[in-house]
Amino acid sequence: MKRALVGLTVTVVLAASGAGARAASSACPTSNPPNELVLVGGSGQQAQLGTQFAQNLQVALANTNGCPLTGSLAGTTVNFDGPGSGAGGIFADSGSREAYVGPIPQGVATAPPFTANFTVGTYTVDAHSDYGTVELSLSNTASGLASAITAAGTSSQEASVNGAYAQPLQARVTDANGNPVQGANVMFAILPGSTGASASLAGGQPSATTNSNGVATSPALIANAVPGRFSATASIAGVSTVATYTLDNHASTTTLQATSTHDHSATVGSRYRSLLQARLLDAGGQPIEGAAVTFAITAADNGAAASFLGGTGQATALTDANGLATAPPLVANKTAGSFTATATAPGAEARRYTLDNVAAAPTSITAGAADGQSTTVGERFPIPLAVTVTDKNGNPVAGATISFAAPRKGASGHFTRKRRIVRVRTNSRGIAVAPPFTANASVGGYAVIATVKGSSVRTAFSLVNVSRG
Repeated sequence: MKRALVGLTVTVVLAASGAGARAASSACPTSNPPNELVLVGGSGQQAQLGTQFAQNLQVALANTNGCPLTGSLAGTTVNFDGPGSGAGGIFADSGSREAYVGPIPQGVATAPPFTANFTVGTYTVDAHSDYGTVELSLSNTASGLASAITAAGTSSQEASVNGAYAQPLQARVTDANGNPVQGANVMFAILPGSTGASASLAGGQPSATTNSNGVATSPALIANAVPGRFSATASIAGVSTVATYTLDNHASTTTLQATSTHDHSATVGSRYRSLLQARLLDAGGQPIEGAAVTFAITAADNGAAASFLGGTGQATALTDANGLATAPPLVANKTAGSFTATATAPGAEARRYTLDNVAAAPTSITAGAADGQSTTVGERFPIPLAVTVTDKNGNPVAGATISFAAPRKGASGHFTRKRRIVRVRTNSRGIAVAPPFTANASVGGYAVIATVKGSSVRTAFSLVNVSRG
């Protein structure tokens, strides 16, 4: 039952109807002091980490008979008390998790502005007084806050000295759930190489704002007059890691060109469709026939790599009449991830390729820490439902569609927008995080089932709805 605040006299201006009020106004006693503390507003809010909640927390004195209060209320103090650890926040006036409001002669206690800390979760702030305690439910979320930045588009490219690079630098910013963050300010920086090779950003503008896909695009990149390799980074405030880019200024006459027949990607354990190719040209731009070009594989830190047929990590091929050298077929190893290959020829700058071993079909799905938790009926579960999907080699499977389904009847719950079933795609780490899940009004245990589209792989989250009181 909602509680109403009604102005009365000079001495008392608050009236509140308690949960058990039965009396009509004509039957109200002449003397009616408070005997309970009731919620006025501020409960049920959500704020991003480190930001202030929009509405102040507010409670009021009342009498359970529902009649207007009488007498002086001066001297009553309310203590607002947030969690001492985990998800919580601080009050503006005290700079701590606690705030004292009072005396409250009008019967209404309004807490100072409350700011979420940097821990995700749902929690309660308790309001204590001589007339009881009220719990106000709040939630800290990382949704929409930058948590990671990665290179988007191409992260390795080259250009002629004093020429423009074909692609600007691009960086993707995501939140803790892997969702794109729009409106984030990304700073781009150029790091000159050992030879002095570098580049400049057209217009001198070093920053850009992310779009609805979480992607920020730099101005055009112009090479300086010095050949050689150098790098660039993209960063964002509050995120410790940076996106990195490998760049190469080559002499105005290209002597070795990296070419290919298809995209450089293959499923782990299978053959790459694309063959590594490089074209060797002389100073006049004419093809050189019969020259040796060496191709070599450099494994990634996580072990992702490939080998040429025969099991070697290096192969040599001769250029044909068009100056084209073609490496033997490549076979991906059993570890998913990106790695590099190079092509070298005597007297020419090396050329690099980026290759990608893609995870195989999903064979395993693992429930995260949300399994086995409980919450009060009608409340949100504190830990989001999340799964990790891997292939038969233990590689995370990116881009898999995960369906989270709650029971139709009895004890159950719903995701955002009252949906019983949601579908989420796994990120690059094979992780899919469902939207917040809220218990329904029925008490009991049940399972939320997570399945992988196109496979029989599934897992379950055991959850319990607990009664109030």
